[in-house]
Amino acid sequence: MNVQTRLDSAEQQAEFAPAEATQSNSTQVSLIEIWQIARLRARVILGAAAAILILVALIDLSLTPLYKGSAIVMIDQRENKVVNVEAVLSGLPTDQASILNQIQILQSRELAWRVIQRLGLDKDPEFNGALRKSWTSYLAFLSPSSWFPGPPMSEQERQQKLKDGLISKFEARLGVQQLELSTALKIDFESENANKAAMIANAVADAYVEDQLNAKFEATLKATQWLGSRLGQLADQARRAQDAVEQYKAAHHITEVTASTGSGTISVLDQQIAALNTQLIQAHTDVAQAEANLARVRTLVSSGHAAEVTQVVGSTLIGTLIAQQTELIQKQAEMSTRYGPDHPKMLDLQAEKRDLDAKIKEEISHVVGTAENDVAVARAREASLQSSLNQLESDSTVQGEARVRLRVLEANAASSQALYDTFVARSKETQQQEGLQIPDARVISRSAIPNSPSYPNNILVFGVAIVASLFTGFVVAFLLERLDHGFRTSTRAEAVLGLPVLSTLPDVTPARSVGFSPSHLSLKSQDGPSLNAADLVIERPLSSYAEAVRALQLGIALSNVDNAPKVVLITSALPGEGKTTTAVSLARHLSQTGQKVVLVDGDLRRPNVKSVAELGEISKDLIDLLKGDVTLEEALMKDPKSGVMILPAAKHVKNAPDLIESQSLAKTIKDLSKVFDYVIIDSAPILPVTDTRVLSRLADAVLFVVRWEKTPRDAAADAIKSLRDSHAPIAGVALTRADTKRFHYYSFGYGSYYYAYAKYYEA
Repeated sequence: MNVQTRLDSAEQQAEFAPAEATQSNSTQVSLIEIWQIARLRARVILGAAAAILILVALIDLSLTPLYKGSAIVMIDQRENKVVNVEAVLSGLPTDQASILNQIQILQSRELAWRVIQRLGLDKDPEFNGALRKSWTSYLAFLSPSSWFPGPPMSEQERQQKLKDGLISKFEARLGVQQLELSTALKIDFESENANKAAMIANAVADAYVEDQLNAKFEATLKATQWLGSRLGQLADQARRAQDAVEQYKAAHHITEVTASTGSGTISVLDQQIAALNTQLIQAHTDVAQAEANLARVRTLVSSGHAAEVTQVVGSTLIGTLIAQQTELIQKQAEMSTRYGPDHPKMLDLQAEKRDLDAKIKEEISHVVGTAENDVAVARAREASLQSSLNQLESDSTVQGEARVRLRVLEANAASSQALYDTFVARSKETQQQEGLQIPDARVISRSAIPNSPSYPNNILVFGVAIVASLFTGFVVAFLLERLDHGFRTSTRAEAVLGLPVLSTLPDVTPARSVGFSPSHLSLKSQDGPSLNAADLVIERPLSSYAEAVRALQLGIALSNVDNAPKVVLITSALPGEGKTTTAVSLARHLSQTGQKVVLVDGDLRRPNVKSVAELGEISKDLIDLLKGDVTLEEALMKDPKSGVMILPAAKHVKNAPDLIESQSLAKTIKDLSKVFDYVIIDSAPILPVTDTRVLSRLADAVLFVVRWEKTPRDAAADAIKSLRDSHAPIAGVALTRADTKRFHYYSFGYGSYYYAYAKYYEA
């Protein structure tokens, strides 16, 4: 058997390869996979394609040929200029939405019913199925609806049902489409008779043009009638609006007297308000000036500079008093040289001076009082003007509200009159248009009688059927292939799990045929019964199974070139995937190469190394060692078929997780790694229990075993995720119990590879 091996170095090269190369390789693998599926499921593909083609041929032969008649109508934008007025129903626009609207009219049920009645198609067996007798009519009793008839229908209901059936059959044969970007519409109709197909297509075109003309006549007639009734209402409405204006003026005594201004006319009341506003502004200014003057006078007086006050300077009395004061000061200065300060004359002069100072201060206080009086007068005038303005504004507000309502009534009257005048003019224009209507569409090409049927198109039908049948067959094959939830190739396993497949071990169960031949690569004892797979490594070292184990050992060794793993843990996602057999086989192979190997049964819940290695009765095992009842030398056993030392687990314990997590087990593994070249640990499956995630901390490399085609992909992916979450050093994957022939078919296909490598193996 050919051994498919993926080395870690190759994986590293692929990991660090450029993105372009990775994409190219992914595409190539996908194409190869498609080709493999096509070859593997060729019978399914061809069988499905043949069945579909036969079905299509039978259906095509049973179809009634149909002929297609085609007429063309064009939407015309030309306008009638005889009367230069706007039409009641305007011409059809030619935007895309309007064109689609006309297509809907051509396909409407009303138009279809008019054509059916005009041509008498309700009496034609092609459209009225009740008039056609064929062999299919005798199979009507097979329809479940005929077994449970509903309530009896009235004659009216029966006629309506017949009408609906005729229209539905007519619409199924009718097709309307726009010719490219033009305003032309092509009308297609299919019939079992060529003459009838052309006749009905032309009838639909004529009915559409006639419908356009009738629509305009009806719209003009309705508009004339409506305008006539509306004019009376508008005349009465205009009269009542004008009467409301006059009545409102009389009720509110509104007489407007306006004065001409540059911006129009305003009322006298508004003019008075404007004048008062001007006077009030001037009063504000006067108050401000008086207050400023008073503040300056007070400031100069309080600072002792009263002589600088304008009113003081202009006062004659104050000037006289100041002059007298000046003379007294001069006289006092002259007498002070002759008399002392206590002289009677000097005392008289001082008393006279005090009298003058008092009179001056009194006059200055009179000036301040005058300024204060000016401020009071200015404020009083300001308040009077403000009061008058407020009264005028109040009167203006009352009158203004009445004028606003009056303007509304006047505007309503004016609009009513204008609307009445517009309707009068429009009524006259509409009456002139009644006899000048032309349709917006015309027939530009009438249908000719077709010479050949348009349905079915046999070339197109069978061309599409061939492609569709082959595609359907491949889809069926692809689905059958994808519904398989296991791994069949190393490539798929590597893509899903993200790990290299180190080796693929063949299945050597007793179900295989006896002997060895290139046509069926099986390993079978020539003496009769099959050998245990783990025994083949010793008894048949040149067999394909031994070669696969040898490749597995090489892959593990190369998984970490710088630090070759010594403690190797072997596990799987689920039970029954061959992990124990793989562990025993790998240990025996390593022993055959001269290595000191110990095999530890780490599955304390369901130990299986004892039975695979055929150890016989066990008195002391790993459980006793972990409990401290025996020494390591006492617990070790030698494999009867090789030099492998085995640390078995024969007893069942309830506290297996505690023993797995114990320091005693960790110390045991560490001690074994010092004595032996390799420590192989057969652990429990990952998904059922957590023991393996704990043991993975003690291992240098973890080998993940996947049973070929049987292990679910999701289960394997979940198990790998659990190992990665535990930071386990995963070396790679081993595919076990692979069907030799099918595995190489999926991996390489039928060819020289399948037979060329067989000579290298020994049965």
